[in-house]
Amino acid sequence: MRRTELTKQTARQKGYAAMGSASLTVLFVFMVSPWFLLAGGPATAWLTYRWLQYRAEWGLRF
Repeated sequence: MRRTELTKQTARQKGYAAMGSASLTVLFVFMVSPWFLLAGGPATAWLTYRWLQYRAEWGLRF
């Protein structure tokens, strides 16, 4: 498969979504309640997994 600028842009967007999810989860856990980890932890893990799988599928390096 051929890497294009759109592929890199999509990977960047998926990475930002995973990073944002992790940041909000940590913020809510420390500021509000540790119970937010029950919802935010799996969501962050799933977004990070999708981002890493996308990068691996297209052969993108860090």
